[in-house]
Parts: sequence; C-alpha cells; structure tokens
Amino acid sequence: MERRTPKKVTVTAAAIRRAGARATKASAKLEGRVVPHGHRRSAAVRAYIEKQRPHLP
Repeated sequence: MERRTPKKVTVTAAAIRRAGARATKASAKLEGRVVPHGHRRSAAVRAYIEKQRPHLP
C-alpha cells in the first residue's frame, strides 16, 4: 500500500545550522573561496552575525 501523506520529521535547530554550514562551505568551494582549516571569526564578526541571525524558539 502506498503512503499518501508525507512522513513528518522533526528537525532540530542544531541540524538546521549544520546543514546551513555544509551548504555554505560547498558554495564557497565552488566559487574558489575556501576558508582555511582552523580559522576563527573575530569577536566583532561573531557579534555582527549573532545580531543578524533570527533567534529560533
């Protein structure tokens, strides 16, 4: 018997962030913009990103 409704899956906020990071890394690699291993963002950049990021419940 074929399933007629899509299966519902709960996705955590952490999983969404990991998927976004993977997609961003892959996109940068395609454009030739690879971030060096071990690179750390500055405090100013982290603060800016946190300010821009919508807060998930």
